[in-house]
Amino acid sequence: MSNKKRSPRLNEQRLTLLSWSAPLLAQLIMLSIMCAQRQWMYVAMLAPGMLGSALMLVTMAMRAKHAESSDGNAELNVGNAACRQDQTRPVFAFDDLTRTSFEELYGLHTDILPWRSIVRNWLISSPESAIGVSELGTFHVNLAASGPHAIVAGTTGSGKSELLISWCMALAVQHSPKTLHFVFLDFKGGSTFNALEHLPHTVGNVCDLDLAHAVRALNAIEQELIRREALVGAERVARFDQLAHPPARLVVVIDEFHALRDRLPDYMQRLNRLASLGRSLGMHLIVCTQNPMGQVHADMKANISLSICLRVTDQIQSNELIGTKDAALIPATFPGAAYCHDGQRTTPFLCSAVHGIDELVKAVNTASEFNGIDNPKPLFSNPLTKRSSLRDLTIPADNTWQHVPFALGDDGVLVSTAFLDVSQGNIAIIGAYGSGKTNLMLHCASWLYDTGRCGIRFTRRTDAGPVTDDGRTSPRHERIIWFVDDADELLDPFSQSEQAEELKQALADPSITVIAAAEQPRNNLLERCLTRIVFPSGERSNDLMLGIPGSILDGFGVDDYAIPGRGAFIQQAKAYPVQCVEFTGF
Repeated sequence: MSNKKRSPRLNEQRLTLLSWSAPLLAQLIMLSIMCAQRQWMYVAMLAPGMLGSALMLVTMAMRAKHAESSDGNAELNVGNAACRQDQTRPVFAFDDLTRTSFEELYGLHTDILPWRSIVRNWLISSPESAIGVSELGTFHVNLAASGPHAIVAGTTGSGKSELLISWCMALAVQHSPKTLHFVFLDFKGGSTFNALEHLPHTVGNVCDLDLAHAVRALNAIEQELIRREALVGAERVARFDQLAHPPARLVVVIDEFHALRDRLPDYMQRLNRLASLGRSLGMHLIVCTQNPMGQVHADMKANISLSICLRVTDQIQSNELIGTKDAALIPATFPGAAYCHDGQRTTPFLCSAVHGIDELVKAVNTASEFNGIDNPKPLFSNPLTKRSSLRDLTIPADNTWQHVPFALGDDGVLVSTAFLDVSQGNIAIIGAYGSGKTNLMLHCASWLYDTGRCGIRFTRRTDAGPVTDDGRTSPRHERIIWFVDDADELLDPFSQSEQAEELKQALADPSITVIAAAEQPRNNLLERCLTRIVFPSGERSNDLMLGIPGSILDGFGVDDYAIPGRGAFIQQAKAYPVQCVEFTGF
């Protein structure tokens, strides 16, 4: 009878072992093939991964055998009834713990001006963060010492979001925006981090299922890692905190990690690299998932020593994370109850929930303002908008007249103002009818005319042929800027018109900057224009011939081709997407 009772669990364990055996078998077959072909480099690359998979399989087999033996002994000693009671009774009695709010934990509930307490905490800057209560009193977590990375697991309704908010608020209350920054990635489409987005520590937040926005965040994280590597290498130190002016610690919190892995698998290697180098560079990962089984890569898991497991659905998940089945026995009536395993011991605790998140975030911002701390620059921004105006551009106070702000540019991470340098040669604007060429030329002409530092010529096409208007020449003008709209006719090599010859000479004159717009790419124009603004048509081969890199075209969606002013800015071997501003009139 008892064997029948245990058979479903044993079958589940055997299926789990079988699922882990399949990749090992595939690696073994591949290794054999590589050896037969004498591909020793590939053999060296495959061997460590196969060894790790084999060790993991042996570990799981030992755990399963131990669990089977323990259950068998329990049935022999206390009988079937006692065993069923043990499977449903929590190992730790969480009802013995007194629920305490986050505000009570930090003494903020009775503080008339809680921002003052936060300022004092920043001065102390304790490495340990209080996030709940245990049987020994206040429960603390030290992410830097026990991590440097952590994994948090819990099923729906277990209090995982509550725990994440409390943990992040604890870090924000104890560390100033000068020493700690947050990046939040929420892949369940919820609003877990909406309130935390307004913390002065936050440098990035993706709170929806926008994959384009998520890619920008991951690119930004990789660039930040490279930047910190360069800083450490430049000063020849081993750790970021040994730098003369170390950057702030960066905590990356990813909710529903399995969704990120499933939808953006090509970016997992970047997070694995962060996990391996994070300790020395001051970058931390907090990975959250509902099911920890097989969701985290072995390379990443090897660098994660801090695990927090709330209520999970089965004992295998609990064993995978904390080494015991206890987390699967947490009653559903105890949201926020969890076990923390720091690599040495497992501690049960009850999370302290934040009751007034908006008020607490406001207090943190007040503390930051009191200390005169400027909010850190965002690590990444939203993608380009469909429309932009001159008000959206950021123009530095020392900007010279030769640099014309004309668009919002996107480097894949941040959106910033793009400038045309009219002192560095001719400029070609290429695109189909209605793409925004004339709009761009009118904006640039208006801007340059207002500076009063150059002479403006403007050529437009009429039914009677090209007509040129010479603008008023300022006594302070330093350069002639010749705008030629619809220049295809004048660029025709067989054209016999006087203006065509004049345009040819102007393109070769270093004292004149020609800004010409054409629908078709003309060799006599492109060879004289190192700076180009190209509006893609959607025909990939044609767009590539226009000089737009394939990587930029890959980032264009179907709707992007129909947006007026959406193009690619090509200058000095660099290229990035732009959204040109709308011309509002002279």
